[in-house]
Amino acid sequence: MKKPTALFLLVFTALSLFAQKKASQPLIIQGKLINSPERMLKIFFTDEQERITIDTIHLQSDGSYYLKTYHINRPQRTSIQQNRVQLNQIYVAPGYELTITGDASDHKMLLSSRKMMGKGAAINAYRVKVDSVYASRIRGKGWYEMDLNELLSYIASEKKIQDSIHSAVFAKNILGDPYFETFKRMISLDNQSIALYNLLEHIGMNRYSYEKMTKLVAENTPAAFKGGISNDSYLNAEDYKTWLIGSYLTYKRQLDKVQDSTLSKVPGYSLKTIKENLSGKVRDYYLSRVIQSTINASNSIDGLNAGKKKIEPYLASFSGNSYKGEINEKFADKEQQLMKTQVGKPAPDFKLVSADGKTYRLVDFKGKVVYIDLWASWCVPCRESIPD
Repeated sequence: MKKPTALFLLVFTALSLFAQKKASQPLIIQGKLINSPERMLKIFFTDEQERITIDTIHLQSDGSYYLKTYHINRPQRTSIQQNRVQLNQIYVAPGYELTITGDASDHKMLLSSRKMMGKGAAINAYRVKVDSVYASRIRGKGWYEMDLNELLSYIASEKKIQDSIHSAVFAKNILGDPYFETFKRMISLDNQSIALYNLLEHIGMNRYSYEKMTKLVAENTPAAFKGGISNDSYLNAEDYKTWLIGSYLTYKRQLDKVQDSTLSKVPGYSLKTIKENLSGKVRDYYLSRVIQSTINASNSIDGLNAGKKKIEPYLASFSGNSYKGEINEKFADKEQQLMKTQVGKPAPDFKLVSADGKTYRLVDFKGKVVYIDLWASWCVPCRESIPD
């Protein structure tokens, strides 16, 4: 009995050491952001179940900073941001040691002055080069303002720029970077995702016939999606997950509506279209996302219970148990929250700090109507609406 036990302990120890070695690859991000209006920034990471972890980066008085984190366990795209500072689309992975510098006076200045060095900088050269092109542009029409011919020309022009930079950055394998192929494919997928997303959103904003819509999509679908939208390996591409999947489903529902306008009134129609048009892990991911969004949108206990009843048939379609557990936990948390914040009851007090450093509390506006506008600092239309 002693020999097998010793062998088991040896194997267990070896596996433990391997796991520790694998988990002990931190991400280091350091550098200097001069003229930053923010002293604290946030960086975001997601795990395989799309759970978000946030780390805090503290800037010293001269703008220098240093972060060493173990919260990352896979290669991914992230952002460093806080109110008036945005460093978007940074490619990070366990073991990367990035030094990022720039002038954070404003968004455009940071976009044009950002420099990256260290392990992982060779991959990030792609985004730095693309941003330098964008920063030098004279602001014209947004893609969402273009007619069809303008949009198709814009998509082709963007593809030409992106493909050129992608080819230059990924022409040769970067020695010592185990994530080279992952990022090469991820960036290509994201570019193709945004191209198709732009077209699908344009279709959604215009009244085209069924034949016109299907023809436009068939003729302009990027190579990655010629065989279909669902591919489990695509889930490491952020723009695919965040923008394309939802836009594609909206397009499919638009086709349905043209053929039968009553379909959208059928109970559970939206969830049904997810199940019918997506498959595998992609379906699990997006179905979970929509269900959790439905839970978040519930503003009463009755509404929450009605939503729970509506989604119960779809819980069984998940291929694993992780999403089911998250959804059940979300229901429980939302129920507790609604007990305190149901519509018709006094809003809970909160405080916020304005851009000029003044603190406001909701109670300060007692007796007045309070309108809260939520917006994203990375959103171009949001930034354009600020003067209004």
